[in-house]
Amino acid sequence: MAWTPPSRNFDNIQFETLRKTVDGKFNTVHDELSDCYYNGKPFRTFGILTKEKFDKLHGLIFVLRDIAFHQENFKSPPPKRIPEDEYNYVDIEKTIKKSDRALQIRDALAAEGIELVIT
Repeated sequence: MAWTPPSRNFDNIQFETLRKTVDGKFNTVHDELSDCYYNGKPFRTFGILTKEKFDKLHGLIFVLRDIAFHQENFKSPPPKRIPEDEYNYVDIEKTIKKSDRALQIRDALAAEGIELVIT
């Protein structure tokens, strides 16, 4: 059974305007990665993927999306900017920023030779 990309709905979702700006290119790479893994095709320079490599790359796509979301949000003028309290903390005490954790994960994967450029 061949993998097929999911249909995605961006209407009436949280942070709809920013997500419509940011998510598309990450969804495209996600779909490319999934197609390659589930259909036994090489993915970019990584070749045929093991489950472990697929999982790391899959996670990396979402980490890169979190970084891009945060960066794009701060490009918005203050009245249109989403407050960080609404999306960028992973703990109730608001001591751990999602964007900081994402950078750490990206860097750790890069140290393993697992890097993606998504433009």
